[in-house]
Amino acid sequence: MRPIAWLYVLGMIVLASALSVATFIAYLPSPQTFGLFLILTLVASLMRVFVIEAPRYRSYEGSTICFVASILLLPPFLFVLVVIISHLVEWAKEHWIQSKLLRNWYIQPFNMAKTIISGMGVYAVIRLTQVDWGAPQTFAALLTCLLIVILYVAINQLLLGTVLFLARRIPFHEAGLARDGLLVEAPLACIGYVTVVLLQYSPFLGLFVLAPIVLIYQGFMLPKLQDEHLQSLEKINHELTIANEAIRQLNDELFSTLAKVFDARDPYVGGHAAQVAAYAVAIASELGLAPERIKIIRQSGYLHDIGKIAIPDTILHKPSKLTDAEFQFIKRHPDIGADLVASSQCLHHLAPLIRYHHERWDGRGYPAGLMGEEIPLEARILNISDSVEAMASDRPYHRAMSLHEIITEVQRCAGSQFEPAVVEAFVRIAEREGTRFVVNSARTVAAQQAHSKLAADDLAITLFAEIYSAGTP
Repeated sequence: MRPIAWLYVLGMIVLASALSVATFIAYLPSPQTFGLFLILTLVASLMRVFVIEAPRYRSYEGSTICFVASILLLPPFLFVLVVIISHLVEWAKEHWIQSKLLRNWYIQPFNMAKTIISGMGVYAVIRLTQVDWGAPQTFAALLTCLLIVILYVAINQLLLGTVLFLARRIPFHEAGLARDGLLVEAPLACIGYVTVVLLQYSPFLGLFVLAPIVLIYQGFMLPKLQDEHLQSLEKINHELTIANEAIRQLNDELFSTLAKVFDARDPYVGGHAAQVAAYAVAIASELGLAPERIKIIRQSGYLHDIGKIAIPDTILHKPSKLTDAEFQFIKRHPDIGADLVASSQCLHHLAPLIRYHHERWDGRGYPAGLMGEEIPLEARILNISDSVEAMASDRPYHRAMSLHEIITEVQRCAGSQFEPAVVEAFVRIAEREGTRFVVNSARTVAAQQAHSKLAADDLAITLFAEIYSAGTP
């Protein structure tokens, strides 16, 4: 803490101590007030023990009620004792439970000091006004009460705000002292006055003050409960986010695995589906599509050729030109794939994209011969992505085209096979990213085949050894 703050805190403690000593010297004990003194001390101590910790390092309790009542009902030296005893009880409790509220030794003495100084200010007003508290219903008593409440709360908050500013450079408006003074401390001080009025009529009426005290403590609990519920919701939200990310990653891995299974039927299209999905996602992002639509496009890219699972290998792997009958058969794969995913509750929304990913902008595509915007935008994106992937990768019947050749061919087909706006988006990405974007997915086919053959040979040798050893007695 800054030196000036230390001087301020110690000065307040010394001033309060001097005022306390003066009250003990000036006033002699009055046995008639000891019962009331004990009750107020007990209630004040209980209130300071049951502190409600609120968010942003704030805490609330209702001892102001007893302190104001003590000022109006007891001589100054007994008020000082109420303050000291109740704070010492709180200090003992906080140290017993190792509370965070009492991290520094000077906090409790300073709290005692500002309360005693505030009380002495009120005693000064009472002495000057000479109000008869035996007639609290009078207009003069009411005005004096308002003055007392304002003075007590103002001095208390001013002393607290000053130490916060000197020690931590927290301005008064940021510390929320005016709000706490008006909404918390002032009402508590008013209840202290009501307690005095009730006790003037009958000691038993003072018990009714417990009702608003209970309500006040319930009100103090609201910020804490709200903060706890908010933290609980934030924790649940964090856990749901982690779970959702895990599910999303699992879904992506499942789609990728399915795509690899389908591509594995033809070693020359290894990685084809994953690359189509990558192109489609990039184009969709370039067009500004929403994340949910981009997610669907990615999934459709992985599964766009799922219908080829029903195409015979003799047609699917034929290195020469297909006959008309064979081509008509292979043209069925979009419908086959769409029907497959349509039967799945989780994948049925992908069916239109898979069914129409070979439709052309000019209406000469298949299977339905849709034209222009009759074709879903996602399917139009898949169409160009599928075509670019085929042009960019090695196949038994052609070598991969260069990036420049691919861009030229795609632009040539704009307005016929492809939608012009989608072509423009692809060209922008291709010219910006170059060969980092357009890649040959079959470039490592030979290495993959060699690795697969070695793995197969090792597996065959291992199986033979196990069978032979199992048959040996």
